[in-house]
This record gives sequence, C-alpha cells and structure tokens, in this order.
Amino acid sequence: MQTGKPTNHVVPSAEGWAVVKSGASLVSGKFPRKEDAIRYGRELSRKEQTELYIHKKDGTIQNRNSYGNDPFPPADRVK
Repeated sequence: MQTGKPTNHVVPSAEGWAVVKSGASLVSGKFPRKEDAIRYGRELSRKEQTELYIHKKDGTIQNRNSYGNDPFPPADRVK
C-alpha cells in the first residue's frame, strides 16, 4: 500500500547490490552481497517506517516488507 512516503528497494547494480529510494537519483548504499544490502534496507525502512522491496537479479520483485503503519500486518505481528 502506498502511503505517500518513498519506498526503499534492494536492486542489482554494477558493484553487486544497492539500496535505492523510490524517485531518488542517488543510491542510499552499495554492497557486494545481497544479504548486506537487505540488512541495510531493513534497518533504513524500519527507521523511516516505509516499505522495502527486494528485487531478484533480473529486476523482478522477490519480496516486499512493510515497516510502517501496515493496515494488514502478518498474523505473527498481530497482537
């Protein structure tokens, strides 16, 4: 769900993997390993309370996580 806040994306890059904010021309971080980019992207998205999209090497979306005000949180986060 789009909240008006920019989303963060873990995407393939020439150096390996990058974290990019939607609409931004500069990357937030560059990483040789996808796992490191995901870790950074999660921390950033939690801090900003935004969504994180994790892309595959071919650019398609592999996974999506919401760290903001999610109206439909996963069952394991419902109290």
